[in-house]
Amino acid sequence: MKCEKCKKQEATIHLSQTRNGVTTEHHLCESCAREQGISMNLQDYFGTASGLFGSGMLGGGSIFDTTGGIPAFGVAAAKTSVCPSCGMSYDEFRKSGLFGCSHCYEAFAERLDPLMRRVQGSTRHVGRKVCQTAGQQEQNLLRAKLLELKKSLQQAVKAEAYEKAASLRDEIHTLESRLCTEDAKTDGTQPSKGGAAQ
Repeated sequence: MKCEKCKKQEATIHLSQTRNGVTTEHHLCESCAREQGISMNLQDYFGTASGLFGSGMLGGGSIFDTTGGIPAFGVAAAKTSVCPSCGMSYDEFRKSGLFGCSHCYEAFAERLDPLMRRVQGSTRHVGRKVCQTAGQQEQNLLRAKLLELKKSLQQAVKAEAYEKAASLRDEIHTLESRLCTEDAKTDGTQPSKGGAAQ
């Protein structure tokens, strides 16, 4: 396949972008890609999205300007996460509510945790089935109580209610050691003297 810019050399760089369900592809030779400011360093592609799209690397006079493709990310690339596997941006996910591939979960993990916590109440998946043992149910209740106590502790410290914060801290420590003991019973391991399961 020939380079779509110079139409002379063999295309060795192949870029794909999926936006709103439409995939566009660009095929360039190494020298034309370099002229466009596209790095050959893999770390640039898989480090941050700005390695490929940010800092104006593809700005002004790029072949992508005429195709309505990649520069749409432009300056926003530094703020927008992009999945390295399928190329879907976090903004596209927000608009559609669907991921492009299974790697999107990892690519957007930092932004998904607060979203999942807000929408689902937790980031811990406990499954669809309700067939949990009594021990598992108790562990889940203890974990939920622990989260509530930690949130209350943060609020107490913020409000400078230090006596209440100390009481909550002690309650958290007690609950954590109890949870550790419950985990050890479930796993069949023995808790250490410090309270953590081995």
